[in-house]
Amino acid sequence: MKKQNNQNKILGNLYFDCLLIIFVLLPIVVAAQFELPNIGSIKPTITLNSDPVTPLPNSTVTITANLAGITEAGDSNYIWFLNGARQTSASGLNKNVFSLRTGTIGMIYKIGVNVTAPNGENLSDTINLTVSDADLTWVANSQAPIFYKAKLMPTKNSLVTISALPFIYRPGTKNLIASNNLTYNWKIDGKMDSEKSGVNRSSYALRASNFPGNSYSVQVEIKTADNSASLSKDILIPVVKPQVFMHFSDPKTNLPYGAALKNLTMRAVNLNFIAETYFFTAPAKNLKWLWFINNTEVGGRNEKPWLATLNLANDFLGQIFAQIKVIAQNPNNELEIAQSITNLEVR
Repeated sequence: MKKQNNQNKILGNLYFDCLLIIFVLLPIVVAAQFELPNIGSIKPTITLNSDPVTPLPNSTVTITANLAGITEAGDSNYIWFLNGARQTSASGLNKNVFSLRTGTIGMIYKIGVNVTAPNGENLSDTINLTVSDADLTWVANSQAPIFYKAKLMPTKNSLVTISALPFIYRPGTKNLIASNNLTYNWKIDGKMDSEKSGVNRSSYALRASNFPGNSYSVQVEIKTADNSASLSKDILIPVVKPQVFMHFSDPKTNLPYGAALKNLTMRAVNLNFIAETYFFTAPAKNLKWLWFINNTEVGGRNEKPWLATLNLANDFLGQIFAQIKVIAQNPNNELEIAQSITNLEVR
């Protein structure tokens, strides 16, 4: 029994000692966790930030004055300056935002602000901006007749190359930044493509997988390594159907003439046709061609299968109606197909 009491006494002393150690150490740990700087030693500051960082021509840029180190920043008085001239209408109590409309590329803007805080503290900051820009262009590997002068549109499976040509100045200067020193971050339909982004990656290759009618939204952010200059440009790239149009052709030159054919009323003469393709990814000679009259396939092997001749006897009497149809298809892509139909009345 005495032995048991001694054991309890020892355990009790041990428990007391542990508690004592915990209570002795705990205030030291807590004091270290909640040690704070002297608030009176924090100096208030003001910083100007622009949105966007680098303005584009004929656009709105917003400058915000951010106060820090002041517990009650409200009721501060802001006086704004643009290129040294006081902006009275933009200045006043709690007016910490200043907006301006930019001019042409290369124009320099110096924006300054003087702030008087409620405690009487006077603060100021300045930001310099140079209007910059970038050309964002694209070209598709689609095919079209030589006389076609408009934009070659991409179809499904087309390869589209997008190129960015920046004209970005160092802020507040007329010094252009070399394009190979800039970082290009590419986004397709809002999704960043890290593999094709980076320093001097000013072009982007896009394989169109969308079906016709579904456009691509392409955006590129161009910036310096230190983020002192940064701008974004975006474009929409449509995806269209390939097309084929039927024209009369000159029998001597095999060149098309006149408008695309739709409905014809003719006398009984021999007619020469040519089918012209637009926006296929393969040239006409690599396409599969099919000609039909009233849904019956006609014609045979031809070195130039986009050409066809309809022979009508000169002594033909009466009236006939016929539907002439041509189909062009890329044998390497079954979805790349188009047709043209002409309704013919012969009298």
